[in-house]
Amino acid sequence: MGLLSGSMALRRYRVLAPPKADYREQFEKAVRAHALVPLDPESSRAEEKTVGWCSLYDENDLDLSFHKFFVEGRILLSLRVDVLKPPAAEVKRLLKQRQRELEAQRKEPLSASALRELKDMIVLDLRRRTPPKTRTVDMEWLLDEQRLYFFSHSKAMNEAFLRLFAETFNIAVDLEGPGFWARALAEAESLTDPLGQARPTAELLGGFVGLRPCPRAVEVEDVWSK
Repeated sequence: MGLLSGSMALRRYRVLAPPKADYREQFEKAVRAHALVPLDPESSRAEEKTVGWCSLYDENDLDLSFHKFFVEGRILLSLRVDVLKPPAAEVKRLLKQRQRELEAQRKEPLSASALRELKDMIVLDLRRRTPPKTRTVDMEWLLDEQRLYFFSHSKAMNEAFLRLFAETFNIAVDLEGPGFWARALAEAESLTDPLGQARPTAELLGGFVGLRPCPRAVEVEDVWSK
């Protein structure tokens, strides 16, 4: 989902520092170093998930030279997440089937350690026959404006994105929303101290009298007035 297709779910961020003057070579090396590394179904390490960058125009393009992701002052990339995990129900079904067969041959129940080894073998075999699930979310970074757009509201995807962005570019970002706007306005108007001293009203904490039960509204108002 993202910039070129799919639903227009969007989360805005502010990049808190401009890139250095010689960012082109630095960014290319950093993005290449954090491009997605596909999962290997034949690996015995049994990795289930990998996260990295791919081309915004082609999720299978992982050779990310600078001209592929820099367009007219914008960094355009996609976060790609690959998950390779055999279905738990299928693992359970095959485990029971193989357990019955082996126990029938041996005329005795399998030990706990033998069951664990059998399960590991089944999972490894299923990994070789299970295609990974791939999900991509687009990112647009306007370098001059220090604005960053990520085209997903998913908490998990945004957390993965922020980790990868920080590891790649080593630049802090902040969510652009009411809190950011209030702080920016306070700094512009020299209102930082008054904003920090602001306190919620009794109605905000205890509700409005008469609209819903609010037995402590008066107590809360007395506390904040002191």
